[in-house]
Formats: sequence, C-alpha cells, structure tokens
Amino acid sequence: MNSVAKPSGAAIYERARRLANVAIWSVELQCRRLRAAEPGDADFVLRKWADFDFLVVALTRLRRAARLAAQVPELESSMLAAIEEFDSTLPGLKRFRNVAEHIDDYALDRGREQSLCRRSLEVSSFDAEGPTLHWLGFSLNGRQALQASEHLFAAIQDGIASGSELDNVDKADTDH
Repeated sequence: MNSVAKPSGAAIYERARRLANVAIWSVELQCRRLRAAEPGDADFVLRKWADFDFLVVALTRLRRAARLAAQVPELESSMLAAIEEFDSTLPGLKRFRNVAEHIDDYALDRGREQSLCRRSLEVSSFDAEGPTLHWLGFSLNGRQALQASEHLFAAIQDGIASGSELDNVDKADTDH
C-alpha cells in the first residue's frame, strides 16, 4: 500500500504545467522540422512521415497534460473547454495516435476501428502547405496543430491566474 498522501491540486497543476512545457517545445520542434529540409532527406525519403509520427506523440502528450490539469477542480471547466477546442481543431489526432500505437493489430486487420484495413496503413499524401499529412481519412496540418497547441498551452498556463484558489505548493507535496 502506498503511504504517500495524494497530491494537492497545486501539485497536480504544477506537474501538468511542467509536462505541458516539454510537450509544447516538442510540438514546436516537430513543426519546425516538417517545414525544413534535412541533410539526410535524400536517403531517408520517409523522414517527414517519421516527423509527423513524433508530432502526433507530442500533441497527445500535450493533451494528456491538459487532462491532468483538468483533474484540479478549480480548473476543470476551463481545461475541458480548451481540450474540446483542441480536439475540434485536430479531429484526426486520436485516430492517428491509436493506429500508430497499435500498428501491429491494424497490420493484421485486428484493430479496434474495423473500418480501417491494413492496406490503408501505408497510403498517405503530403502537402507542402502547413505542411499537411493526409492519412486514414483525416488531415493533420502542422501550422494548425501548432496554433491549437499554443492555445491549449496558454489555457494550461492560465491556471496560474487561478493559483490563488489552489493550495500552496510545499516542498513535500511536489513529489518530483
């Protein structure tokens, strides 16, 4: 049995903010890489595909940090609204994440979404505008993803304004 006390709202918020900080930097990095040419692009022609995969991971982590912040009762309604806006801007994110994480199941036509077949896993297209990945019936535009991420990150940071409503963080409660 774990004898450590449950974290306070302030500790939960601070952890969510730190996780979101790493995630937003990762989103920015991947979006910058997607707009740039890399020295190895001629050898690794699927590099942008890989960078979109990493972008999906970073976007998902940012969303999860926001969900963590939403666990703080004082922040719940504002965070859930921000997450809903993020999700509506990036409607394919969940599908991209789920298929990428369970690619082995989908490669054998055993994925949860029965409408997706294994043949669709390796069929995609890219547009320079954004840039944009079109895959699995959805599109992920790098510019829109970055803007949505910045808005979600700002909502998480706005929790600082609610800080007076949160418990004070003491050293024992930050459980690094």
